Amino acid sequence: MKILITGAGGMLGSDLAEAFRSNFVTVGVVRRPVDYLSIPFCVRDLTRRQETLEIMSRESPQIIFHSAAMTDVDGCEVHRHNALQNNLEATKNVVEAANQIGSLTVFFSTDYVFDGKKPGEYDEADEGHPLNVYGETKWLAENYIRQKAKRFIIFRTSWLYGLRGKSFPKTILELSSSQKTLSVVTDQKGRPTYTRDIGKAFVDLLGKDPASLEKVENETFHLAGSSAVTWADFARGILRLAKHEDVEVQNVTSDFFKRPAQRPENSVLSVKKVFQKLNLKLRGWEEAIPNFIEELKGKGVYVP
Repeated sequence: MKILITGAGGMLGSDLAEAFRSNFVTVGVVRRPVDYLSIPFCVRDLTRRQETLEIMSRESPQIIFHSAAMTDVDGCEVHRHNALQNNLEATKNVVEAANQIGSLTVFFSTDYVFDGKKPGEYDEADEGHPLNVYGETKWLAENYIRQKAKRFIIFRTSWLYGLRGKSFPKTILELSSSQKTLSVVTDQKGRPTYTRDIGKAFVDLLGKDPASLEKVENETFHLAGSSAVTWADFARGILRLAKHEDVEVQNVTSDFFKRPAQRPENSVLSVKKVFQKLNLKLRGWEEAIPNFIEELKGKGVYVP
């Protein structure tokens, strides 16, 4: 099986690459060169249709894991055109290419397609009502895929953190070295998800049954960590697990921070369907964060 990962230099893409490289023929597509990938990759701009068609035709993968995206939520709000180009137009090009070569497109979407007003968990059948441009562009991409892609699976995930790029746990750990009080919002709740766990889940799944994804084509799943938490309680847990309990977390509401993009209060995804149909269950953050911290230490990113 040959796998192609778009956005292979990003937080999710790089962990997918690390997971797949020893088990499958794996290639990556990146927007700009990187020096840390252990798989072959090429530099392409997926917003350019011809470039996308040419690279997909040349590589002809069985599965395209489309993780390339503009994920800076506030940046998307300020630069709507760029968000549409990177999250919608690039996806259109990937889908067209996949249709031509018969590839399965695995698309990664987000909990931010929802407005956060539902009192309980969001399931896959709930209609999207995004509050911000980032969520809007991913919702538009989802709907385009459902209408135009011949073979696809959509995986919505939530509150990602990983070794590459910015993430909430990294920020908390960095701030804890210089500040004794941190203000963190307590009126937003979601499922923190370690990107390493997503990569491992797919390797385990495909390793047991290479045709497992083909059996659930043209469906949408929620794939996220098994524990739901508020940002403030997540911060407290990170500090406790990092043995920084001398740092206090102060509860604040979302309007404390004047940010361009509005966030949903409740974006907790139901993960029942992905367990029932694919037997996938990701660790909760309480179990994953200690491993994340050790990985950061090992790479010299975080030194307490």
